[in-house]
Amino acid sequence: MVEYRARDRSQLTPVALMLATDGIAQVAPIYTTGILQRLNAVMDPLFDAQSSKARAYVTSEDMARYDLLGTVLGGEMRNLLLSIVPDPVLYHCHAYEIAANSPRPHIFGERLAGWHRDSDSEHFKNDVTHASIFVYMTNVGARDGAFEFSPVEPTKWVRSNNPSITVTGTAGYSFAWNRNFYHRASANTGTVRRRLVKLSIQPNSFKSAHLSNPNFQAARRIVPAGDPYLDLLLGRYQGLPAPVLPPPTAMRPIPLHPTGTINIADHELTKFQLGEKAREARTWLKRQIFKRDTVQSAAYD
Repeated sequence: MVEYRARDRSQLTPVALMLATDGIAQVAPIYTTGILQRLNAVMDPLFDAQSSKARAYVTSEDMARYDLLGTVLGGEMRNLLLSIVPDPVLYHCHAYEIAANSPRPHIFGERLAGWHRDSDSEHFKNDVTHASIFVYMTNVGARDGAFEFSPVEPTKWVRSNNPSITVTGTAGYSFAWNRNFYHRASANTGTVRRRLVKLSIQPNSFKSAHLSNPNFQAARRIVPAGDPYLDLLLGRYQGLPAPVLPPPTAMRPIPLHPTGTINIADHELTKFQLGEKAREARTWLKRQIFKRDTVQSAAYD
């Protein structure tokens, strides 16, 4: 696998620069009202069949089978992905719901009230390499499992009262975030299952942690080869030079400002941070030995 070279700030689009510095950026709604209605209409029965699950998925395979993948990845989403990374490869591509009336976050809720960084991410202070895009498919208020994010530079020590952002919005609200920053899904204590589209990308020079997932493999079999953009996203250029795609249309990122703070005892945060530093050292050593051909597994959220 080719060694990644961090980009200079002058090479970053406004969206990528905001993700590198602030860690999070709102964008204009990715999908029109009509597209969002179509996505929800096709996905409704798929989610209804999983209504007893605390976390339910419409996978990339489902999207391919129901002819949704081009819609989910095309149009303004294509502009956004290429604005973040010029040679993006997927490692998340799904829609998911989390149950209502839940007392704690749906992932990593057993520690630090769900706050975490993602082990499948790299950190370059002036660049963004691993990012996720969320599009809310239902209205999300502060009690509805809203995404929360701490815009503090991630190499700094995590402290109680660090600023945090609770991201709320109506259906269609769209934003991107740098997976190396601390974040969490707040508990959905409301009465409606929270639904969103989630995509995550990294440069082609990184080996994807999730392309071996059976759902991705099935989607690759369904989607014919020949479109360089889709071929790149689906990992068909992994280990090979990426195609040069037309540059994206300019997008204007919208900054998000703190709405609160992280309220966790400092002694608990310090214990957690020491564990994180030890994990990062082990991961760095592994990557030096295996030259990035070994990818640490991560929770598929």
